[in-house]
Amino acid sequence: MRCKEGMFARPGGLRAKWAEVMGSDPKVAIIGGGSAGWMSAAFLARMLPEELRRDVSIVLVEASDIPTVGVGEATTPSLRTTLAAIGADEFDFMRACDATFKHGIRFVQWNKAPHQAPGESYFHPFQAPLRIGAGHVARHWQALPPDERGAFAQAVGTQAEAALRHLAPKHQAHGSFEGPLSYAYHLDAGKLAVYLKGIALAHGVQHRIGKIVQVMRGEEDRITAIALDDGSTLEADFYIDCTGFGARLINADGGNSFVDKKDILFCDKALAARVPLQNGYEEIRPYTTSTAQAAGWIWDITLHARRGTGYVYSSRHASDEEAAQTLAGYLGTTADRLDMRGFDMRVGYQQQQWRGNCAAIGLSAGFIEPLESTGIYLVEMALWLLAQSMARYFAGVEVQSRFNALMTRHFENIIDFVKAHYCLSQRRDTPFWIDNRDPHSIPSSLARLLELWRLDVPNDYDFDSHILCFNSDNYQYILYGMAEAPQQHAPVPAKSREVMAQLAAKRNEQLKRLARSLKPNAEVIRSITQSPAHKPPQVPRPPMIGNIPVRSNYRLV
Repeated sequence: MRCKEGMFARPGGLRAKWAEVMGSDPKVAIIGGGSAGWMSAAFLARMLPEELRRDVSIVLVEASDIPTVGVGEATTPSLRTTLAAIGADEFDFMRACDATFKHGIRFVQWNKAPHQAPGESYFHPFQAPLRIGAGHVARHWQALPPDERGAFAQAVGTQAEAALRHLAPKHQAHGSFEGPLSYAYHLDAGKLAVYLKGIALAHGVQHRIGKIVQVMRGEEDRITAIALDDGSTLEADFYIDCTGFGARLINADGGNSFVDKKDILFCDKALAARVPLQNGYEEIRPYTTSTAQAAGWIWDITLHARRGTGYVYSSRHASDEEAAQTLAGYLGTTADRLDMRGFDMRVGYQQQQWRGNCAAIGLSAGFIEPLESTGIYLVEMALWLLAQSMARYFAGVEVQSRFNALMTRHFENIIDFVKAHYCLSQRRDTPFWIDNRDPHSIPSSLARLLELWRLDVPNDYDFDSHILCFNSDNYQYILYGMAEAPQQHAPVPAKSREVMAQLAAKRNEQLKRLARSLKPNAEVIRSITQSPAHKPPQVPRPPMIGNIPVRSNYRLV
């Protein structure tokens, strides 16, 4: 059936024609492997037939000699929804990927330097702050004298305390991807790619080894074919670029624009190291640790048998040699005794992440330093949005501009939030921290919010969308986690002590229930690791996952 002229017509005079000319099933080519490529393959193989109501042919082409970038080994709770959507079994996934649980992030020395306040820290949990009535408890928490407040995350919720007690957020008696607390994972990114590859191949995805030699384009930015190094030509109806920082498809002709954010987020390099666990399962922490340094920060996570650590730093403020010494000093050794791997990071995003019949997923779309573990999250959000846009696209609707606008909002939301960690810090001990407080390096969107919050606490109406990674709850944890965060100047509520007393009673009761229902993290991880694997049941995708999960990062419970 031919679409009528008007709102459903393609720009440039090319009318909607897919429904009438595609006698065969749509063909999708994914170029590039790694966790982004194989997640795209597994997810789309499961989702597209349902969204398009027809079979879809998917092929993934990867160059076998390109290593997987392994800096993003911590995740957000949205991954639970995405894995459930592709039919994964949670505990099989955890065994295959050396995955452990994550309650949130502990930030160490982010507000003050070690010589000012040794061991200073705060916690950013996945749990939303508890409520008493309709108002924000942060107002009442602020009204108390500083010596009565306590740490914000511990005062307004239970998850930070559960994490610091090393309790797991769930155990095997709970259902797959379910539990009494929201949670995410630490995992081995290379093993995640292998695990997702197995699921994708089981769903019928074809796998080819080859390198791109040439990308051929037609009208309206459409890719017509890709020439590979074995002399073959690959033709598809739609292409997905998972070629990493090279962006070999989405910017093959140099016609795309990269929105560079190096003047906002200074960290552009990383050194990663793997360290064996010394005390086995007892050493596995159910949270990420981020420790601020002179020119950046060090991540520290624990998997089944090793620690994944690395130094994210600014090349303008530290040399590679200084970075290696910093990481080695953190680990209590010398640089020559560590097996370290370096990465250059291009911070920013492609202005057009969907051009013609090609969408960029993963590093080819953009990258933000992994402070809040958003690398895999951005892959997920792009895939959910892409899957739910494809039926309209193949019907002739111009959906690229909407996709690009929404993904830009995702990137900008994360960039603002990451920058807030730096510009709110009270550290003045190195040029890196001084430069991060320069008003010229703070995005105007973030500056406006910070000015609002000098008068009152963050609220939901400060943001124009709920389908974003970070909103008011997340900012509260950062603002009030910092000991000298901006303080409100609104009138002090009369019943603040009463409200905080009620909140403390509610929190303590919930902690008692959690202590009875949850188990030590080491015990749960040991049980999952040592229990036998089983084939995931092939059951229909739960209808609750049919849409992009609202506030799917720190709000998914």
